[in-house]
Amino acid sequence: MQRLTVATTHSVGLVARHNISNAQGQRLISKGRVITQSDVEMLLAQQIHFLDVVRYDAHDIDEHTAAAVVATRCSARGVTIRPPHHGRVDVHATWDGAMIVDDAQLAAWHTIAGVTVATVRSGSAVRRGQRVATIKILPFALPHDAMRATPAPALAVQRYRDTRVAVVIVADPAVWERLARTHLTALVARLRAFPTVALAVHHVHADSEATTACMQQLRTYDVIVTLTETSIMDYTDVVPMAIEAAGGVITCYGAPVEPGNLLLLGHIGDTLVIGAPGCIRSMARNVVDLILPRIFARVALTAADVYALANGGLLGMEEAS
Repeated sequence: MQRLTVATTHSVGLVARHNISNAQGQRLISKGRVITQSDVEMLLAQQIHFLDVVRYDAHDIDEHTAAAVVATRCSARGVTIRPPHHGRVDVHATWDGAMIVDDAQLAAWHTIAGVTVATVRSGSAVRRGQRVATIKILPFALPHDAMRATPAPALAVQRYRDTRVAVVIVADPAVWERLARTHLTALVARLRAFPTVALAVHHVHADSEATTACMQQLRTYDVIVTLTETSIMDYTDVVPMAIEAAGGVITCYGAPVEPGNLLLLGHIGDTLVIGAPGCIRSMARNVVDLILPRIFARVALTAADVYALANGGLLGMEEAS
């Protein structure tokens, strides 16, 4: 790619390196436009006789083609790639689901000089038709060699799946009704945003034996959410002990998210168990809102995934500022 200053009469087929305006400041040609003969006649009529332009080399890939190539190779599934414009390609969700971004591969794409890929945050809930990523090529062209060997795909939208959810209110019977009115109401409102095909609510005494029996009974569900009067305080609390007594394992206890530090995750066979923190009773955004899109998209949640929520885990600060 060569930068040149040429007579306007010799600029047909070359690329405008900058926006070109007339003496009144009216834009005549946008940067990146391939100049035509009619453009030349219009520019001469405006007394513009020299232009700053770009000429592609034989092995250059123009910015629109390069952006489309990056968008195609950078995307895995669940996305629709829109036509290029101004050296940019936008990527939209094909269906409702969870945005999944491979951070290592995303970083690898940025080792190609001139390539930028911006996405919505991994794990975010996205809707069909929503823009989830944009690819911008900074120069007017990339050398062909830059596209010869590219990184693996970095982004996808994982479709939501129908999910059976069981809620277990673990408390003294005297407070069951109150917890249903506070905690359960807020949880159900959250679940309505996702394809919850079955929702069962159970009440058990706050002891390990009764909770264990209930969890074993509910192993046919995809997800069990426990609601307690106070958040789970440690591994010897009723819910984590019941998970293990039912043959399950604890994935992690504690999340670097505020509100929601006292989250617990575990599994009993293929059933995910969420020990909801006390902030579930509020409709303010909290840790549960961060993990529900992944859960309904059947994206495995490891302890490392939860700990990665630390970056951006202080919620509500945008509103506070």
